[in-house]
Amino acid sequence: MDASVNTPAPVAAEEQPRRPLSITILAIFSLLLALITGIPQLYYVLFALNQHIFPIGPNANPLGQIWYWYILKGDQGGYLSVDPGTLAGGIEDAFMMAPLYLLTGIGLLRLRAWVVPVGLITGAMIFYAILYFFFSGILVANASTADVITVILSSVAYLAYPLWLVPVLLVRRSLFTQRRPA
Repeated sequence: MDASVNTPAPVAAEEQPRRPLSITILAIFSLLLALITGIPQLYYVLFALNQHIFPIGPNANPLGQIWYWYILKGDQGGYLSVDPGTLAGGIEDAFMMAPLYLLTGIGLLRLRAWVVPVGLITGAMIFYAILYFFFSGILVANASTADVITVILSSVAYLAYPLWLVPVLLVRRSLFTQRRPA
């Protein structure tokens, strides 16, 4: 009698799909957006709460200095004071968009099924927000050349992100389906 007849066949280990390099790069991009959006916008919210503890200027703490240089040494004066619209955008970025970028990046890295709805929400929200930011920054009547250049340059990454993320989530959706053991 052949011993292989009575021996059960080895159960194949469930194979996790390989994450394509483009998905990894998109995930890293998402995590970077979380970092470069969350920290500065949280600082602006803190600046709005107490301008003495969280100042913006050339002689401020490192985050206050970065904000100062980001706004072209104070040329974009709206960021040196608290404007309700700017503060609302800062709150949205710090407490909603940055966590969504972070979750989307983690979901992409781990190829989780939940990344599809979370990523679609993230992509749709930033697409709407960046279009509003872009058009309100360049179509304003008294916009200086520095304002227009700053708006355009700071919008590129945030505009490219949803234009890359949403098609990836829709076209490569099968990568993010949950694997169940047989």
